[in-house]
Amino acid sequence: MRIDAGILPDSVRFFHEPDAFTEQALYHTPHVGVYHCDSQYNFSRAGETCLDICQAIFMDQGTLTVRYHEQEITASPGMLILLDCREPHEYFAVSPEIRFRWFHIVGASSFAYIAHIIQSHGFVIQTAKNADIERFFAQIITDAKQDANAYVISAHVEQLLAGLASLAVETKPDAVEQSMIDSAQYIEAHYAEKEAKIPALAARAALSTCYYLRKFKEYHGVTPHQYLQSVRLRAAKEQLTVTAHSIEQIAEDCGFCSTSHFIMAFRKNTGLTPLQFRILWK
Repeated sequence: MRIDAGILPDSVRFFHEPDAFTEQALYHTPHVGVYHCDSQYNFSRAGETCLDICQAIFMDQGTLTVRYHEQEITASPGMLILLDCREPHEYFAVSPEIRFRWFHIVGASSFAYIAHIIQSHGFVIQTAKNADIERFFAQIITDAKQDANAYVISAHVEQLLAGLASLAVETKPDAVEQSMIDSAQYIEAHYAEKEAKIPALAARAALSTCYYLRKFKEYHGVTPHQYLQSVRLRAAKEQLTVTAHSIEQIAEDCGFCSTSHFIMAFRKNTGLTPLQFRILWK
């Protein structure tokens, strides 16, 4: 391996050349490293030195400052760094000794996936609250050391990216957002009540009906009526499969205004009548 300034001799690096199918269809990791560096370590890419790859770095010891997207952020142990290496970037040691693991990611939808994660969580991500992230990362390093099957490596990269994309964004909802959360929870608990109508839901949220409708759809992706209908239909499906209640009784229990309305809504949602659904799934 090439020994750059600041990289200590016990550092290791692995190279993998993908076959045609892997290169075209799978995630793969052409370069993987486990680095031990001193305070002289500094790495940068810009212009013609940029590569058509992405990079993931997991900090194990010390601190590394990263300059990327016109920001400068220092990563400490337990943090993961994601970079699109087509764009200029630089990182350098800011402690006397650092240890980190890294690999390049190529293939499949890696650029789009990593752009999505960076947009949601930033390019330096705190992973301490999700032990799976470090486990997935460690597995990819092990894959490289053992020259694992390309399909297995791709699956582990997918696990890591999915885990990062699924990390909760810790933001405190504002008053309106909280009222939308409360409103959805109220619908879940009171769907069987025929009084659970839009004006009443808006009044409970202390909002005008028009504003309530707009904010509910903005937050949940569906209108309050669609959300309520979905909850009622979900409850009806459960009753159809686990009880012997009549169709009329289920329509009543789930808050539908009439049996005919229930049957029409059910058929529109599933393509089946409630009775056909019961026969198929019970």
